[in-house]
Amino acid sequence: MNVTVPQPPPPPLRSGVKSIRNSVLFRLGVIGILVLVLLIPLSQVKGLVSERLHRADGAKREIASIWGGRQEIGGPVIVVPYRVRYTDEKGIARELEQRARFLPDSLKVSGKLHPERRHRGLFETVVYRLQLHVEATFAPPDFGTWSIAPEEIRWEKAVLGVGIPDLRGIRGEAALKWDGKTVPFSGGSADPRLWGSGLTAAVPLAPPVAGAAAHTVSFDLGLQGSEELRFLPFGRETIVDLESPWPSPSFSGAFLPEKRTMSEKGFTARWRISWLGRSYPQQWRDPEVPGPERTEGGAAATDAIQQAVCGSAFGVGLYLPADAYQKTERSLKYAILFVVLTFATFFLYEVLAPVELHPVQYLLVGAAICLFYLLLLSISEQAPFSVAYAVASAAIVALISGYSAAILRGRLRALVLGGLLGLLYGYLYVLLQAEDQALLLGSVGLFAILATLMYLTRRIDWGKGGASVE
Repeated sequence: MNVTVPQPPPPPLRSGVKSIRNSVLFRLGVIGILVLVLLIPLSQVKGLVSERLHRADGAKREIASIWGGRQEIGGPVIVVPYRVRYTDEKGIARELEQRARFLPDSLKVSGKLHPERRHRGLFETVVYRLQLHVEATFAPPDFGTWSIAPEEIRWEKAVLGVGIPDLRGIRGEAALKWDGKTVPFSGGSADPRLWGSGLTAAVPLAPPVAGAAAHTVSFDLGLQGSEELRFLPFGRETIVDLESPWPSPSFSGAFLPEKRTMSEKGFTARWRISWLGRSYPQQWRDPEVPGPERTEGGAAATDAIQQAVCGSAFGVGLYLPADAYQKTERSLKYAILFVVLTFATFFLYEVLAPVELHPVQYLLVGAAICLFYLLLLSISEQAPFSVAYAVASAAIVALISGYSAAILRGRLRALVLGGLLGLLYGYLYVLLQAEDQALLLGSVGLFAILATLMYLTRRIDWGKGGASVE
């Protein structure tokens, strides 16, 4: 008689699915997918910050178009025209007027910068008023090194030019003192090869004679501009003295100040520059004769001088310290770190404590972290950045802590999580304020975070579903 032994029923499919869902690798994979999903709203917030930055730049340009843009003071320089007679490739005699340029032997500039903050809607920029005094001495222009016939030199058309990029910023009258006599300025470029706009004064020059005294030049100028002021070191020795109540200047350009003092009350700076420190001479002229064959080398040399002149500018910027948009943009670089660390804390609670969380709960917490940056951006447009940061971070920490008290089934666990988030937001604020030490502090902070995670998970056996190792 055959006896059939009953076989045990196969395990239900749901229990297998449940075991997969409860595995550590599966949960880590889900968390990784959620982190990638949260990159979408974070990128949208970053795009919004970029849009606001673009609008802020537009507002600055609009203010500058009315007030005056960035100014770069060039000169003074003496420009003397002369005639060049030549025969072209067809044998036709031609005449051309060209220019010779003479820079001062000494150049002294002193100025006072009075900055102001101007707003266009929510956006802010820095403008300034400048009171400038310029003194210079010129040796009598000498054409002897160029072998130009004396009768070809147009002394009667000699001018003195000062380069100013934005003439709309000029305030008040400007007059030149030439050898003690007043000579009026007029608008226009004395030399289009040097600058596109500026002030020009016709000066009485005559052929130099032996023992002729140097020409003295001085003028006062009231000028308005935005954000930055620069100078060109045209003197054989150039000395520039600036003072301003602006507490956070940014010195830039080809030369840094020889002396400077900075405090909460403002700054003073002095530049002393020798002509040996720049790469163009005290005098130069246009290429001898126009034409592709005879002037290729001369034209290249002239262009090199123009580039060297532009590259020798120096000065100071009155920029605002990193504004709210820049700080918000910088804080977004750490957003993924906040998401990962918060999710890691929830995951450790799942592994080490009898708590089971749903992916939707992770997603809601991640959405709250993303919302922090939107709150920070919007509040910082209405209040100082420090206040906006405190309000936004406190709101998000309270929101996540209150939600965690329910899903983690314990107020103590929620307090631990809230304390961790509070430390993270405080750490981020320190990074945003310490611009120069941000890399060092960031590296040390990441090391400390990684060391903490390694310590907390040192006894977890990941191969056994997260069981603790005795």
